[in-house]
Amino acid sequence: MAITDKVYVKNHRQLGAQLERHFPRGAFHGATLDILFTGEGLAKLDDATRDRVEDFAEDFLSCDCEANPHCGHPEEKFLRYLLELREQGLGPDAIVDVMGDDYNLYAYPGDVLSFLDQSVRTLEAAEALADVDGRQAAGEEVRRLREGLVR
Repeated sequence: MAITDKVYVKNHRQLGAQLERHFPRGAFHGATLDILFTGEGLAKLDDATRDRVEDFAEDFLSCDCEANPHCGHPEEKFLRYLLELREQGLGPDAIVDVMGDDYNLYAYPGDVLSFLDQSVRTLEAAEALADVDGRQAAGEEVRRLREGLVR
């Protein structure tokens, strides 16, 4: 199961009440993305909540794909966001705190830790493959990326 399946909207019931409709708990569930992408009823949200929802939509749902927001790019952008937070030196607990502050999202720190561990293992494999294939520049780039996650 991908980390994006384990990222939740903190106040989904409050959002649902403000929007006068069911608001899914999963941040990257299809219905959630549809609501956020269309902006349907977001004017009903209080200012602070609307700002975070709009920031989420702007940061993760903006792409030129015809299938947007169901093209996979929102999830990819979110994965990059998590990895960038880790490269800044944040641990799983701090990453969860930042997600909450930035977008009103939460995940369990253990799920974030598992994602980060899996990312490091994937980069280790890519680094080994690049070395075996004689692609030194690619191996060095992957090594740099991996080291940014494990410090």
